[in-house]
Amino acid sequence: MYASDIKAHKEHLVFQVSGKLWQRSLIMRDLQTGSLWSHLLGECMEGPLKGSILTPIPAVVTTWHEWKKSHPKTTALSLKRSAKRFNADVYKKPEAYVIGVEYLEKHRAWPYDFLIKNPVYQDKLGAEEIVVVFLDESSTGFVFKRKTGNDLMDFASKLKDGILFSKDGTAWDPWLAKAISGPGKGKHLERIHAIPSFRKSWLAFHPDSSIAK
Repeated sequence: MYASDIKAHKEHLVFQVSGKLWQRSLIMRDLQTGSLWSHLLGECMEGPLKGSILTPIPAVVTTWHEWKKSHPKTTALSLKRSAKRFNADVYKKPEAYVIGVEYLEKHRAWPYDFLIKNPVYQDKLGAEEIVVVFLDESSTGFVFKRKTGNDLMDFASKLKDGILFSKDGTAWDPWLAKAISGPGKGKHLERIHAIPSFRKSWLAFHPDSSIAK
């Protein structure tokens, strides 16, 4: 997900599917200038806005059931061509998918089969201490900074009913990025923009990316 405004253009951009592929990945087209954009990079690759980059907004790909548990009042737009079903069955080969991050000029990805075995994984991106959280049943992934203020959170390696626990006894809801009970109640974790992707596509766009093993 990206913000639709950029410095190089006064209006909010409106995007559509271009019908083209690059590296077997979708290419977007903006209606205002006809420029072509990579959805995986958020970068304009061709046209008047070439070189412009969209600002990413952290988002998740998940099942409707999983989303509704945490956001029961959510409504959804249903169009004639909207998919009627989406669940984790699409990820029958978890080794083919990754959660990828581009941060501090570093690229790193965590394969789904790795995250199934390591649902709470503390890692580093450059100098930044992070934690990757994976909900196996819905194949939903989150990446957070481990620092809250001046405190570096140390997390238990397993989730309990979808809840993340730091070793000081604080319980964190990954959907809210918020501590819901314990000594740190009320604190927030800062999310890092993470992209669920085919492993091959991620490496095609980020050949220098490291892969968690």
